[in-house]
Amino acid sequence: MNARATFLTVSAVGLLLATASCRREERKAPPPPPRTELAPLAVPAPSFPLAVPGHGDAIVAAPSGVTVPAPVVIAVLGIGDTPESQCGTWRELVGQRAFVLCPRGMPHFVREEPASPAEPGEDDAAETATSGAGMDPQADAGKLVQVGFYHRDIGTLETEVNAGLTALRARFGAYVAGGPVLYTGFSRGAFLGASLVAKDPAMFRRAILVEGGQSAWNDESAAAFAKTGGTRVLFACGRPSCVSEAEAAAAILVKHHVATRIVHGQGEGHGYKKQVKEQIRESFDWVVEGDPLWRQLYAGPP
Repeated sequence: MNARATFLTVSAVGLLLATASCRREERKAPPPPPRTELAPLAVPAPSFPLAVPGHGDAIVAAPSGVTVPAPVVIAVLGIGDTPESQCGTWRELVGQRAFVLCPRGMPHFVREEPASPAEPGEDDAAETATSGAGMDPQADAGKLVQVGFYHRDIGTLETEVNAGLTALRARFGAYVAGGPVLYTGFSRGAFLGASLVAKDPAMFRRAILVEGGQSAWNDESAAAFAKTGGTRVLFACGRPSCVSEAEAAAAILVKHHVATRIVHGQGEGHGYKKQVKEQIRESFDWVVEGDPLWRQLYAGPP
């Protein structure tokens, strides 16, 4: 075939492809079907227990009146905290925009004896060692009293979170949006949560880590988080030491293209009910920005 014949053949093929493309454009895709709204969700109370097979009852704050599938916030407590307290704080922060699921964990026991208050800045390992976290009451071990709850390790936390999500979806069905959930954790809940979200970023693409979780990040965990969907991490601190540790963790995450932000509720210390909570409130929009599960419900902070 001579050069002219080749040119004509290519031109003809190009014309046919262009014509086919135009015809495809002419056949416009049908409009999406109208969104079917659900009946307004009725809930028994602002927050209430949810039976989780194999675990203690979780606490749930459900979005009363919602008519479309709502996203889920997992809120994991610190040592000695309660799921009731955790869910109360997060309900204030998210309003009626999401389900808040607060796993219970295991009972946390302490010895009933005079002790000096814990110094601000104690890490989770020290807290566990001095408080007797997770100890079963024994007759010969002195008097023990339960103070809140805790999670032993990543494996038990992951199992309970998955069981809780299954129970939530079984209870509320179509009202619970599928897809990723937002992970939040305080203190030990943040420390364990950082490793959990790095392990399963397809499920936990965004996280709020409060007063903990900084030391869990390294190049390996940050790369794993980013590789399969991790997008944003907010570090919320009440202590200056938390801020400096979060800055080091954020530098690692940013290197792997994970957006990060650090907020400091100055003066609160190791807590999340006052200044730290207000800092989270101001940055919450940034955490869920661009997430379609939140966009359909978004009405601004309550």
